[in-house]
Amino acid sequence: MQENGFLRLWDLGLRKVRQTYSFRRESARRPVVDDWYRSLDPDLSAIEVPTLVCGSFSDNNLHSRGSFAGFERIASTERHLYTHRGGKWAVFYDHEARAAQLRFFERHLKGRDVPSLPRVRLEVRDRADHVVEVRDEDAWPLERTRWTPVHLTDRGLTPEPPTAPGSLTFELRRSGARFGWTVARDTEITGPMALRLYVELYDTDDMDLVVGVEKWSGGRFVPFEGSYGYGRDRVTTRWQNLALRALDEDRSRPFEPVPACLVREPVAAGDVVPVDIALGASSTLFRAGEQLRLVVAGRWLSPRNPLTGQFPASYRTRTRGRCTLHWGPDRPAHLLVPVIPTRA
Repeated sequence: MQENGFLRLWDLGLRKVRQTYSFRRESARRPVVDDWYRSLDPDLSAIEVPTLVCGSFSDNNLHSRGSFAGFERIASTERHLYTHRGGKWAVFYDHEARAAQLRFFERHLKGRDVPSLPRVRLEVRDRADHVVEVRDEDAWPLERTRWTPVHLTDRGLTPEPPTAPGSLTFELRRSGARFGWTVARDTEITGPMALRLYVELYDTDDMDLVVGVEKWSGGRFVPFEGSYGYGRDRVTTRWQNLALRALDEDRSRPFEPVPACLVREPVAAGDVVPVDIALGASSTLFRAGEQLRLVVAGRWLSPRNPLTGQFPASYRTRTRGRCTLHWGPDRPAHLLVPVIPTRA
């Protein structure tokens, strides 16, 4: 989906100092990936220097996707991921993060005999202002992850797949769909998520899907820190243009579908098409009785307002038409959730 809010400001600043072209204008006239985009794509595997990566669970609207991809794809043997769910600038400059940076520089710039940082510093929260646990891990995503599908059904999200077909229709401009999964026991969900939907359109041949995963406790929405200081963020979000749904099979993983973005494929009337959406990284403890809620819409899920947050981000969404989500034995719509078992 085309972003035309933050990109407008960022593009203006870069052209004043170092960039001869307008990335905003180029992205507007290049809806699919071509050689121009490929010329800008860095070879991360060529990076071999020691690296300390900030993996913010709070910045899925901006930097987080690149941070986690960079950590996974660079070739450095000494690479470290420092995750958190706080305000990104506040975390960068607090005592603990500065101590980690100093330790990294002492070891790799000054050559002093100081212990190496953990491969992954993982921070788990159950709400915006409460850290449940900080612990060391050896990899990202976590190697012991139980990739657990929860299925769209008439009863919400369930571990058991539906035995009969079902559907739900919503109008793109104002409405949406929601599906809930109430956890029976304390459940840590850490890592990326992936959503498979089966979509039919009316009065349009394309739409922009915006999806989010929320936490609800006692019937109330539990907010988290988000991009640009937004204080009512969801656990994770993502968006996907339906016409650019074809996947890059070489780069995609079950928990991370990667769109190829090479050719637009509008949806013909009466067709039901599958679409896979990769949701950003997160680490959240859901306590027994709390609900994980999936929301699906054809519009941005939060206000674009300088006072309430998400400013200046602005994503283009098509608002004409209706959408039907389908599920059933032949259409296994589901959310793939990274459940982390308790260590023995």
